[in-house]
Amino acid sequence: MRRSGLPIRTLLLRVFLPAVAVVAIGLGLLAYDRIYASIVDGFDRKLIATSALTGALLDARDHDALIAIARARPDSDAAEHSAEYLHAVLPMRRILHELDITYLYTQVLGGSQDVIYVLDATIGDDHSPIGSEDDLPAETLAGIRRATAHGTVHLSPIEFQQQWGLLKTAAAPVRDQQGKIVATAGADVNVSLIRVATQNALFVSVVIGLASLLGCAFVTLLTVRRIAEPLDRLRREALRIAGGDHRPLDRFPAPRDIAQLQAALAASTAATTGRLAEARARRDVAVRAAGVAEAEAALVRRAQASDRLSFTGAADDDGLSLRRAAAARLAERVAADPALAARIEAEGPPLALAPGERATVRLDDGRELPIGAGA
Repeated sequence: MRRSGLPIRTLLLRVFLPAVAVVAIGLGLLAYDRIYASIVDGFDRKLIATSALTGALLDARDHDALIAIARARPDSDAAEHSAEYLHAVLPMRRILHELDITYLYTQVLGGSQDVIYVLDATIGDDHSPIGSEDDLPAETLAGIRRATAHGTVHLSPIEFQQQWGLLKTAAAPVRDQQGKIVATAGADVNVSLIRVATQNALFVSVVIGLASLLGCAFVTLLTVRRIAEPLDRLRREALRIAGGDHRPLDRFPAPRDIAQLQAALAASTAATTGRLAEARARRDVAVRAAGVAEAEAALVRRAQASDRLSFTGAADDDGLSLRRAAAARLAERVAADPALAARIEAEGPPLALAPGERATVRLDDGRELPIGAGA
């Protein structure tokens, strides 16, 4: 007599294998989302910490001087070999290397395009010389303006930039000597390879099968959790240092690579803090000496120009000294440059003074040439 029906094992396999396949695919998609979100979140934390730390470690006096150089369209090769530029960019290059960031730089709004680059830690073909300009995506530009206006750290979504490719960007405020936000420190990471690798991981996970997929998903979740917590702790320590608290980093359990990064950040912070203190002391001495010399030279120039400049109708206000100084300096140039005198004589006085004021320079041939007048 022939057996009817199916063996229970076959029946169970027919019932449960489709369900297991559906669950496996769902878990694979869930694992993909979790892995991708964790990877992006890890880079978000790294970008925020890197940009904030870079902005905090920059010396305001040096950076202010470099901003002025960048806006003046400088000889980039000479400017980037100056002591101020090297003093600022070398620590940034160490941070770029240790944290595996794609680009690390500072920028200011303005110029003929959206931003002007000041410092760039990148070496090679992707390096942006000081004073070079760039256009940004609208969302990134709006975020940088918010960071400049409100002192927040801007974190962009994944965006495609024509020149740089697929990037994720963080921008932290950089302050001048008076504490005013004048620039941003940007940190970029190229995420196109991360997305491709994550998608490939999903495909391989589905192909391998249910058992390996579940095992990989389980191990991956544990691994991500094990990495995310030390990264979060390291981010908090970096933000603490960026906020001005230079206490040594507290040791905490972490995987070997993160532990090495922790030790490198601690050593770099300690060394940079010490060098900054020494450099500030030396620079203060040099600045005071330069200030004295410049003041003496200015007195000599003003004394020489006083016989040539006639400044009448002066309005007694806060800007009087600045207008007089500008007129005196222009008088020196006009007296020494006949071509400039001829141009002013043809085009009219270039200086805009207060109502009723008039500035005149006496030339070597005895003529009186107006160089400034009030409206």
